[in-house]
Amino acid sequence: MDRLSDQAASTIVSLMEGEFTKLRALMGRWMFFKATGGSGQRKLSIIPIDSDGYSGRQLRVASNNGKNVLYLVPLQEELETEPLPFSSPEFSKMPKVLCNKCLETVPLQMLTLHSENCQTTQEQTDKIIIDDNDDEDDEGDSDADVDCTVEKGVCPICQLEFPATELPHHANICAERSSNTEEHMDPNLPSTSSLNTTPPLPAQTTEGWKTAAPSKAVRIFMEGLRREADHQQPLQLTLNAGDTDEERDGTLISFYKQRRETCQWAADFRCSILVGVGVMRNTLSTAISKLTRGFKKNMGNAGVTTIFEGQREHLVPNLSATILECDLFAMAGRMVGHSAIHGGPSLSGLSPTFIDALICGTKDIVTSKLCLEDCPEIEVRDTISLLLKEEWTDEESVRVANLCTEWYFPVPTKETNRLLLFQQLLSHAVLGRANAQIKQFRKGIKETGIWPLLTARPDVLPLLFPREKDVELTPQMVLKLISWPEASADSDESEDEMSASKITLISGFFRTFVEEASSDVLKDLTKFWTGWELPMQRLTLQIVKSRGRHHLPTASTCYERLRVPDHYKSGSELKSDLQQCLQSVETGFGLI
Repeated sequence: MDRLSDQAASTIVSLMEGEFTKLRALMGRWMFFKATGGSGQRKLSIIPIDSDGYSGRQLRVASNNGKNVLYLVPLQEELETEPLPFSSPEFSKMPKVLCNKCLETVPLQMLTLHSENCQTTQEQTDKIIIDDNDDEDDEGDSDADVDCTVEKGVCPICQLEFPATELPHHANICAERSSNTEEHMDPNLPSTSSLNTTPPLPAQTTEGWKTAAPSKAVRIFMEGLRREADHQQPLQLTLNAGDTDEERDGTLISFYKQRRETCQWAADFRCSILVGVGVMRNTLSTAISKLTRGFKKNMGNAGVTTIFEGQREHLVPNLSATILECDLFAMAGRMVGHSAIHGGPSLSGLSPTFIDALICGTKDIVTSKLCLEDCPEIEVRDTISLLLKEEWTDEESVRVANLCTEWYFPVPTKETNRLLLFQQLLSHAVLGRANAQIKQFRKGIKETGIWPLLTARPDVLPLLFPREKDVELTPQMVLKLISWPEASADSDESEDEMSASKITLISGFFRTFVEEASSDVLKDLTKFWTGWELPMQRLTLQIVKSRGRHHLPTASTCYERLRVPDHYKSGSELKSDLQQCLQSVETGFGLI
């Protein structure tokens, strides 16, 4: 602003066009505006122009010496906002580098932005091939030509055709679905198990989600999305078991930051770290838990970055500008939708007010659900709560006045309706400041295709955004699902070699561990056992021959099978080893 302090109108126009070359097309047909007081969405008011045009002194006064933002508004045209091509003269003085993905020459300063939307040469070629095939399908007669180039096989279980390269993976999943549906599921369990474990519904029943019971509506809707994505290529996530925690979190963030077509999120999901449904479960569970526990990525202020923060049952978006600018709330929405489509864990513990604002919009919600616990900042919460007091000290009066001034609210006087001001300040603290975060989170959910279910069936929201207390596990729930080992003639060889008394002893130690475990420990146990913390239809426990005192319990997550060696002499020894095993649920497979 000091640069404009003594400049004439023509000079100001030249300076602006020099800094922002797209203004040249307007030929001076623009004026400055400034935002009026208030909060949230504010109206712009024009800055009156002098007879000789704008002067630097006038703009300095209007902007309060550069402290306030001025807005340049075209009067007759719309300002072109498309990004400039890298060949534009504006980039001529910048150093150029070659992108190692698309092999395009890019200004060095723009390489980071270019990388977010960059496609490799192979990806661009694949996209062209897919588009060509789609055009051929529309012509009708070319279907046979396309099909003959892909070798197909028939699944022996569901009798459907699949490409030969995809058939082994499909058969693995299909076999597990068949075996799981044969088991009886206790209808009294409070949480849904894998929505993938039920057979697909006929096509004519896909609209039944509009009238079915909430849990059934979710199942029908998600099955419909997965059925529509049968023709899609599998969604592949590449993880390395040897990566550090920060590297693994970075891979998850990069995967979910990529924008995809809606049907791609419902496609078959694979993780390259290992093959199997258990790995898919573990990946989805880890992604959802990271939203509240935090990614081990330094975003400028901490070693761990949480997308949602606050206290239990009152989680709200983190107000960090860096998280918003990095589109991490859109990433979070994609994680939530992707997990829901594949029957994974839900994001629990969110503030009810935030959920209402997510579905209805911040302007249409009723603030009756708002409470002080929804505000994660203790100092702000304490200041707002002062409005519920009848008398203030001088220090308290200053705190309230400073907060009102900072948020463009009127400073309260003796005639002020303090209860109304309390509601306004609390609403702004929880929702007003998080409006952009809510919109971005909503956008991410919409991209996955589950938004029609949320808006048409509000009664399913408690299933997709449950309370923490509704997803807690109790020892009775877990014990009811366990298939206990027995010493019989048709048992496995590992059980034939040990006595019934030893099997009973080890089983008793394990039962005691479950009975004394908290809900968090039981979730970790279930995640170690099956890949995620959702209760399955059956949990198989096996007592196996020990290979030595360092032989730890192991799990086959794809088959929900936990193997406990038989060398334990006391329950404390088993408890110690199980606790060591449960620590591996945060790091993945094969690291213990």
